[in-house]
Amino acid sequence: MDFLDYIQRSSGQMTVTTVVANMLVTLLVALFIYWVYKKTYTGVLYSMNFNLTILLTSMVTAMVMMVVGTNLALSLGMVGALSIIRFRSAIKDPRDIGFLFWGIAAGLSAGTGSYMIAAVGSLIIALLLFIFKQREYEAYPYLLVVRGAKIDAERLRQIVLSNTENSHLRMRNTSQAGIEVIYEIKFVDERREKQEDTMVKEIRNMDGVSVVNVVYYRGEIPG
Repeated sequence: MDFLDYIQRSSGQMTVTTVVANMLVTLLVALFIYWVYKKTYTGVLYSMNFNLTILLTSMVTAMVMMVVGTNLALSLGMVGALSIIRFRSAIKDPRDIGFLFWGIAAGLSAGTGSYMIAAVGSLIIALLLFIFKQREYEAYPYLLVVRGAKIDAERLRQIVLSNTENSHLRMRNTSQAGIEVIYEIKFVDERREKQEDTMVKEIRNMDGVSVVNVVYYRGEIPG
């Protein structure tokens, strides 16, 4: 008996050509997701391992769907096996969870031969991600962190107001080590660098100020 014929018979209606096609399409879509994740990542430390996990998840999901689609007994056993799986690694960024589900959905679609759903759906999701990434840079402000042994609060407020488009006092902390003041600020886009340099120089010239930091953030810092 020919080996390929045996494989085909044991796989029901699933042919070798179909399996290869499903896996190739899944790989292409997964690589696209890999690229989008890398290009739209805005965190501090990019994790290649997590990105590879998304790719592998898509491939494994496609294999599972091909098994489920050809054998009812195996599909029931697979459901039972998956029900006892527990993920031990904590995913802190909700965005990463979204990408993981995207990878699973791509594997589900391509694994069942729904290539158009996998391709068009992935293109739409990627387009939305790039649009919101661009708007993110426009929407999120900066944090101004000023530390020192003595800080003139009114003088600091005047400097911030004169060099920013919007500002809001987020925190003022006084301790034995000194005073820490945090402002949420937003610059005028076309004058951001000039405004930032002027503001930092003026604050550093204040008596008692030892540290001045301007930090871009994504709205995730509590205060």
